Formats: sequence, structure tokens, C-alpha cells
Amino acid sequence: MASEKSRSSLMRVTELVMTALVSIAVTLTIVLMTQPVGLPQGIVTIDASQAVLAFIQDGDRRDMEDADYEVEAMAFQKRLNAAIERVAAENAVIVVNSASVLAGAQDITELVVREAMAE
Repeated sequence: MASEKSRSSLMRVTELVMTALVSIAVTLTIVLMTQPVGLPQGIVTIDASQAVLAFIQDGDRRDMEDADYEVEAMAFQKRLNAAIERVAAENAVIVVNSASVLAGAQDITELVVREAMAE
């Protein structure tokens, strides 16, 4: 009788272990099959003040009316945002303000400013 009880307990434990293993396998399969593709692979930075300074230094805008200057600044901002989004998408990276990062991230300020100025 004790042997039968021990065998029954062993079968129950085996059943529970097998159920757990199957559950883990199914969960892993679901996670791997539904995993998003193309997640960002790293972080790069942009120095916003340097980008603004590049805009200010590009060309002579001293005699420009405030309204015209604002229109031009907004157009540059749109081009800069488009350049940042393009670089982020093409390189699968997250772009953050350099003031938020202590060290170690690549700075793309010059690249995106140059691209925005060229448009």
C-alpha cells in the first residue's frame, strides 16, 4: 500500500512537472512568435542648443523681420525633426537630448543639422 501511495505521488509530481514544462514551452513560443521586429538597438544623442546655434549662425538673418524669422525657424525645426526621425528609423536607434545622457552615446547633432540645412 505504501508502495502504491509513493508511486501515485511520483506520478502526480511527474504530471505537474510535465504540465509546467509544456506551459513554459507554449509561453516561449508565443513570446518568440509575437515579438516585435525592428526594435531600437541603441541610443544616440542630439544637442538641441547646438542645433539651434547652427541655425542662427547659418546665413545673415539680422535684418529679417520677426515674423519671417519665426517662419524660417519653424521650417528648420520641421526639417530637423524629419532628419532626426529618418536617422532613428534607418539605424534603429532612440534619439534623446544630450543633456539627458551622462556619457557613452553617439552624438548625431552635426549629421541631422547638416541634413536639415541641405533640404
